[in-house]
Amino acid sequence: MANGRLESDPLFLGLTRPAMAFGVTYTWFLVEVFVLVIYFINTSDFLGLFLATPILHGIGYFICAKEPRFMDMLIIKGSRCMKCKNARFHGNTQSFDLY
Repeated sequence: MANGRLESDPLFLGLTRPAMAFGVTYTWFLVEVFVLVIYFINTSDFLGLFLATPILHGIGYFICAKEPRFMDMLIIKGSRCMKCKNARFHGNTQSFDLY
């Protein structure tokens, strides 16, 4: 801090990072598993399953390397910022809003 720059403590970074599995967060890992299981159920193709696994995991790895809380932010945005696509048919109100 002597030169006016902020320093980050490695312990702080480690404690604030989400739990990871194979370089991706558990949330991404679960989404990846669900997508691959659905793909396999629909196609019964082992070769496609083995080719899609590293591609999906690689995408998640690069996203989580840049921003580890990406999936958490995406889930929060989806839960709070959902706009009804057919609001104009309902007087510009959110037709699926609970309140």
